[in-house]
Amino acid sequence: MKETDPVKKKVPLLNSMQSKIIFLVIAIMAVTAILIITISGKEINHAMLAQQERLSQHVLSLISLNIRGEYNNLITDKIDSVTRYKQILKGRTDLVVKLIEQQHRYSRENRSSMDTAQQMVLDWVMNSTDQETHGTLFIADKNLTVLAHPDPEFVGQDISGFMDMKSNTLAQNLDAAGISPDPVVSVVSWPDRKAYRARYLTCIQTFSPWDWVVGTVVNIEDIEVEAQEKLSKIVETLGETFADIRIGRTGIAFLFDNAFSVLAMTDPDLASQFKQTVNFQTGNLLVQDMVTRAIQGGGFLSYQSDLFEKQEMIAYIRFFKPLGWYIGVTVPVSEIRAPAKEIVFKQSALIGLILLCSLLSAAWMVSRISRPLKFLADRVKAFSSADLTRDETQDMYLDQLAQKNRDEVGLLANAFVFMKGQLKENIRQLLETTAKNERIQGELNIAKDIQLGLLPKIFPPFPDCKAMDIFASLEPAKEVGGDLYDFYFVEDHKLCFTIGDVSGKGVPAALMMAITKTLIKTSAFKKISPGAIMTEVNDAISSDNPQSMFVTLFIGILDLNTGVITYANGGHNPAVHIMGSRQAGYQKAISGPMVGIMDDICYKDLSLTLAPGEALFLYTDGVTEAMDDQERFYSEKTLLDRIVSKAPVSSRTLVEYIKGDLKSFAAGAPQYDDIAMLMIQYKGVS
Repeated sequence: MKETDPVKKKVPLLNSMQSKIIFLVIAIMAVTAILIITISGKEINHAMLAQQERLSQHVLSLISLNIRGEYNNLITDKIDSVTRYKQILKGRTDLVVKLIEQQHRYSRENRSSMDTAQQMVLDWVMNSTDQETHGTLFIADKNLTVLAHPDPEFVGQDISGFMDMKSNTLAQNLDAAGISPDPVVSVVSWPDRKAYRARYLTCIQTFSPWDWVVGTVVNIEDIEVEAQEKLSKIVETLGETFADIRIGRTGIAFLFDNAFSVLAMTDPDLASQFKQTVNFQTGNLLVQDMVTRAIQGGGFLSYQSDLFEKQEMIAYIRFFKPLGWYIGVTVPVSEIRAPAKEIVFKQSALIGLILLCSLLSAAWMVSRISRPLKFLADRVKAFSSADLTRDETQDMYLDQLAQKNRDEVGLLANAFVFMKGQLKENIRQLLETTAKNERIQGELNIAKDIQLGLLPKIFPPFPDCKAMDIFASLEPAKEVGGDLYDFYFVEDHKLCFTIGDVSGKGVPAALMMAITKTLIKTSAFKKISPGAIMTEVNDAISSDNPQSMFVTLFIGILDLNTGVITYANGGHNPAVHIMGSRQAGYQKAISGPMVGIMDDICYKDLSLTLAPGEALFLYTDGVTEAMDDQERFYSEKTLLDRIVSKAPVSSRTLVEYIKGDLKSFAAGAPQYDDIAMLMIQYKGVS
């Protein structure tokens, strides 16, 4: 099936940059408009509710002031009446006391009978009149037992326990006055023919010479009756006032007492239902919720009820404590929010008009901007298939865009012209560099073949030798590397073997490896010990080492007759002594530091005896420092565990096993260092 050239495809309308910009503008403006409308709508609603609360509280304040003024007048009239009665009672009581004093003085001056004088006064009190206007006179002894009263039923009655409005008895009031000659006035409950207990304004004054208490009382129930009549007139006046109050279009004002009886309401038709109306939001009687909110004294009450067709309402209520009255106004929430809705609607229409104009402007602007961009896109498509190795004719329109436009389109055109020139130059340089790299790569491949050719790679290397088994492997991290190994007989029964790791990588390390290998082999055939060989190699390298390169070395000589290995370790990784089935350990002794760092270092010989079947495993740090994809090292412990788990096996088997385990451990992670391994197994002389 023939594939469609992506360069020739047309961009769908919805995927074009022009459409995306327009959609982006629409989205931004739509979100902005929604946010503005939502936020402003909430703010306007809050403002309208706050304004309604201020208006309602103002109305409530005016009504409260009116009620308080009428109440103050009522109380003032009541106080005036009581004060007037007090003055009358005090005057009459004082007058009677003075008459008694005159009678007492007359009796003493004329030396007449005191009992006769007292009886005359008592008879006069019992026959006294004018009770309604100036009060009823009575005389009691010091224990407040009535001695004389116009009503014979009170004569002989003990009135000491009669209580005033403060729950104090007449006896207590009299004791509180002490020997003071001033009259004591209080409102006391007296028995009455019309009412079992009636409130009487009582004025009493002592007359010490006869141990009498003179008193005058007057019924003040008529004051309360008069006050109630005035209060009824106040309620009637408030009803007329409430009828004229207008709270918005359908809001009402109301007034009810502690018994939930409606005293006044803007709409009298609702008064009969108001007391029994239920608040659907709480399930309580509406008046109960209103009383609770008024006593709490905060905010407004939101409710729904049948009284207002279940629409949401808010009410503001105040409590007038002196009369136990509740004053309130209530308004439908929809009526409060109506102006806000109208404002939001007009605002939405205006924003919609602005949005439409903005979209048309954006579409025109985007179309104008996208035209040169489309041209540049066409040039890019053509550029993708152009041969940049040839010279082409100059694109006049593209040059005009780059020179005349000072906006982003001009910058893009300039960038395109610059990119085209740079690509042509880069391709030219790339072609030259590729040719050079191919030549260098070819030379490196030849160098790799030469380097590997320097190392023994035919195994088994000594087929006729049955006393030992040897195998080695080298994998450079690059085309050429610095790891080395070698082995050869220096005498008929002595095998010299070595492994090393040159510092650095690449060609310098490979050259250093070749030099080191040659120096070792040259010194080994002098039939000297491994320590002496390493000393000679160190002196030779350090004497002319401008790059300060060094090499870690392990040189050993195996005596096939005895199994003794004489070796020298110059800063190299410790060898693994494989002692049999599931037994192995590191030989950590060293002869000296790394080879080549300084001259005049004498490396000492070390020794190790292999029993038949035992082996020595050598390696470079590329084995133990190999890393997986999480940068964890293979480590000496892992190497020893793998050797122990596999031994005893042939040299080739163990080296190939470790090599495969390293690849599994790396799990595709790149190799950063050369990996060299050598294993020699002693089988003994048959």
